[in-house]
Amino acid sequence: MNAARPRVRKWLRMVAPTPSGLSYGLSSGRLCACLSVCLCAWLLAALAVPVAHATGTATGTAPHPVQAEAQAGTQAAGAQGAANATPEAVARSVADSVVQTLADAIAARGAQDDRHLVLLLHSYEQGMGRVREITDTVERMLAPMDNHISLRVENLDSKRVHTPEYLDAFAAVLALKYAGRPPTLILTSDDDALDFLETHHAALFPGVPVLFCGVNHFHDSLVAAIPRLSGVLSTFSARETALAMLGMHPGTRHIYLVNDHTETGRAVARDVYGQLSNLPADVQVREFPPLPFDDLLSRLATLPSDAAVLLGVYFADSVGYATTFEDMGARIAAAARVPVHCLVDFNLRGATVGGKVSGATFQAEALGRMALRVTSGTRAQDIPVQAEGVNRFVYRAPALERWGISESRLPPGSTVIDRPFSIYRTYRIQINVLVLFVLSLASTIAVLVYMMRRRAASERQLRRLRNLLANTLDSMPSVIVGVSPEGLVTHWNRHAADATGQETREAMGRPLGEVFPRLEKLKPLVCEALGDGQVRDGLRLLHPDGDMVRYEDVTVFPLVANGAQGAVIRVDDVTERERIREMMIQTEKMLTVGGLAAGMAHEINNPLGGILQAVQNMRRRVDTGRPDNESAAREAGLTMDQVRGYLERREILRMLDDIAASGARAAHIVANMLDFSRRTDGEFVAQDLHRLIENTLELAANDYDLKKLYDFRTLRIVRHYSPMLPPVPCLPTEVEQVLLNLFKNAAQALATMPPPDGAPPTLTIRTERHHDLVTVTVSDNGPGMTPEVRARVFDPFYTTKPPGEGTGLGLSVSYFLITHNHGGSFALHSEPGKGAHFTFTLPLRQR
Repeated sequence: MNAARPRVRKWLRMVAPTPSGLSYGLSSGRLCACLSVCLCAWLLAALAVPVAHATGTATGTAPHPVQAEAQAGTQAAGAQGAANATPEAVARSVADSVVQTLADAIAARGAQDDRHLVLLLHSYEQGMGRVREITDTVERMLAPMDNHISLRVENLDSKRVHTPEYLDAFAAVLALKYAGRPPTLILTSDDDALDFLETHHAALFPGVPVLFCGVNHFHDSLVAAIPRLSGVLSTFSARETALAMLGMHPGTRHIYLVNDHTETGRAVARDVYGQLSNLPADVQVREFPPLPFDDLLSRLATLPSDAAVLLGVYFADSVGYATTFEDMGARIAAAARVPVHCLVDFNLRGATVGGKVSGATFQAEALGRMALRVTSGTRAQDIPVQAEGVNRFVYRAPALERWGISESRLPPGSTVIDRPFSIYRTYRIQINVLVLFVLSLASTIAVLVYMMRRRAASERQLRRLRNLLANTLDSMPSVIVGVSPEGLVTHWNRHAADATGQETREAMGRPLGEVFPRLEKLKPLVCEALGDGQVRDGLRLLHPDGDMVRYEDVTVFPLVANGAQGAVIRVDDVTERERIREMMIQTEKMLTVGGLAAGMAHEINNPLGGILQAVQNMRRRVDTGRPDNESAAREAGLTMDQVRGYLERREILRMLDDIAASGARAAHIVANMLDFSRRTDGEFVAQDLHRLIENTLELAANDYDLKKLYDFRTLRIVRHYSPMLPPVPCLPTEVEQVLLNLFKNAAQALATMPPPDGAPPTLTIRTERHHDLVTVTVSDNGPGMTPEVRARVFDPFYTTKPPGEGTGLGLSVSYFLITHNHGGSFALHSEPGKGAHFTFTLPLRQR
């Protein structure tokens, strides 16, 4: 209590003039400040005296020493006033006594209350609807007793008065009111209250955390002035509102912005203009100049039919006329002859349609949740400032009906308010109770009728159960066949009929081998299952289906029920599962070999580097023109020309070139092995796939010349490019490597064996888009592949080329690059004599 008095007196000295500066000719500002202090002191004294009196009466004790001191100070001030009756002396004397009396009363009352004291500081006064909504919402969220919160509300009222003298006087009032018991948490609404705390927080409430809502202008200096700070920013969803408005009114070509030209209104206008900068080109955004309010209403009444109005904030016109935001917005919407959408919830009245609004209730709810976290122990500075997710789409039902807007055209999650009166919505509980009563009565009658007709219904129930069993068996994705111990068919579902072409009525009662020949071999298995009552599974059947082989798993269940014996045979087509298993095996194989390749590559690199370096040194040491070489040759009794002549006659230099070429080839193989085993760290870039293909074709044409057994340029290239193919995100060098490998393999295959039908050697390239995938198919009309070669074509180190012409890593590396690095797929379709078709896919959305 004693520590609070100096801080309060400091505030009084800030707002009251000093004795040396006081004279009978006081300026209007200093006189206003002095009178403000006197008025505040008088009000506080009026509030404090009853409290002090009640305290003294309740306890039955003499006045507190501080009160006695205050009374003595008042008497002394009166005596002094008789001698030197100046406004400053009167104000200071009254204020000092009131400070002591009020602070003691607050301290005595606060000592008995262990709840959190939360101060809600509004920028504006309670007469504004927005302020009332924030107050009511915060009170509702903090009201439960188990929150242990006591809420106090203060109003800065800066819309009406915002002079420095007034703000200093208001700070002095807060210092007086909370001298004995400072708040544990401060909540603010709108910018002015937070700006006030930026200036006065350190002196008034040092260390007290602050949470804000409704703030438009958040800057770093606030965090410096109030370290324990967080809250909810007030943002405007102008773009979302405008896009929704254009969807509701397709013919709109002009959007007129309506804001007042106060500092707040211009800031809102700048924000809205920034959000609407990239609307469709045929929509123009305009704003009214500063006008008197009546002129603005006249202009709104003459807007063209292809226009719409986006209302921001309007409080005062250009000549100073002002009422409230709500009244201004309602009159603007009523004057306009075109739809009016809004950005703030207090304009949701009258003829306003609505929009994605910044609502006082929405922000207050978020503020209340933050306050509960802080009072529960969370530090305010650890709570991030919430800038998004507060605004919501809200529309008025009368305005929607007026402009013929169906609720189905509203954005998802929209709320419709002010619906017309509905009997069901008004008396929903009573109607639901009545419906439940009628339903229960009808259920009772139905049960009675059922019990009366139970005998007749038993037969129908049996038929329904029989039909249900048949439907269940038909709905199962497996072939279900029931057989008796004699091998006759007792059950036959729809899939069994589809697989054999025998309908149920044709198969029932006939031998299993006669109606389903490939299940004839299962008779011994059925007998075993019936003999020991155990399920038999794990048997797999293979049967051809056109050009492919299908896999089927067979399970036999023994059936013993109600004295009837038999078995149920279930046949499941697992072809797709088998293919997936093979793909998993292939992937595992690729991972294993990738690790082996990495190890081999590192082991080979060391001796390979020594070989290449030794060859390089040998070439240098037989070069002419080097002093060291000439000197060593003279010491041996030779010249360098003689040495080089000998080496050339013995073809040693050619052998060195061969060693270097072989070393380079080995280095290339090692590089391929490392690429195979290591995922690239490159960045995915959106590429024109057709341009990549053309670049790779050009590389292939330059690579194949007449020194080899084939010439790529003699091939006929057929292109089937999709015209609507978007840019594909990929690693361009890796895709070119895959394409070049496929082109080389096709050219080699066509060179070794021309097309069997005499057609020209042809390479066909096709691109297509399937949803989120791009497909590239490289086909040739060469000799094709046998099933044995096709099964191993992606295996590392497997090749059909003669020794020295291939390493067997090309297709395996290509498979790895597409499936592992790009997340795509790689497939092959080939038959002997029908060419080969390699197809790989690239996703349009990379992980």
